[in-house]
Amino acid sequence: MNALLHEGLIGTHNISNAAIVRQKDGAVKARSPQFQISPTDIQRIRQCFENSKEARTAENAIVFMDVPYRAVRADALAIYAKNDKHGVIIAKTLQHYIIGMYDNNMLASVAAEAVEKLGT
Repeated sequence: MNALLHEGLIGTHNISNAAIVRQKDGAVKARSPQFQISPTDIQRIRQCFENSKEARTAENAIVFMDVPYRAVRADALAIYAKNDKHGVIIAKTLQHYIIGMYDNNMLASVAAEAVEKLGT
């Protein structure tokens, strides 16, 4: 899965870090070397998908890897969130979460396309 992650996401040069996490138990199936995801982060992802309407409200920041993000999109299939320096895109498949992070010098639209394409 690491090769898939690298080719499908990191290889686009519009994803700085990425991971594939199994939904049912939170097992990290693949990740880029600098990507550190905690059980708390995985629980927060689950909560965002379960309460996507709440995640989109202005007063509810999505905290991921100890960094707050503002949700731009949150629904049953994907979460897009950003702050001043970074963005995170999370696609939900039947079994996994596909997580991609991008920096300001990267194209958010290409990052979103890559994450969602890998998730289909």
